[in-house]
Amino acid sequence: MNVEIRVEIVALADEAVWLVQSPQGNWTLPGGPLAEGEDPADGVRRWMAQMAGLEPEKPIILEAASRREDGRWQLILRYASRLLQEPRPASELPMSGLFHIEHLPPLDPEQRAAIYRALQLL
Repeated sequence: MNVEIRVEIVALADEAVWLVQSPQGNWTLPGGPLAEGEDPADGVRRWMAQMAGLEPEKPIILEAASRREDGRWQLILRYASRLLQEPRPASELPMSGLFHIEHLPPLDPEQRAAIYRALQLL
């Protein structure tokens, strides 16, 4: 069976969450596939550095989920973390942004629920 392991992170700065925009224009949690043999927490740090230029605190596991997409299974490991520094202005990172919890754009329901779970945990 072909399974891709992906990580996503709920990166919080007070009452705001860092989101990225997909090539299709949808807002989503930052993350992506792990490299072969990559530790998931290291993958979270790598994706946050690539997508937002940010370093999260020590990421903690929030949940695991799975889905079938394009004929193969994906295992999604969702992490939560506080951000260690202020994000760069959205004008410098046009495909990402910090959204206050009360003003989140439309998101996948599972990702929106993960954000609220992370708020309770952190």
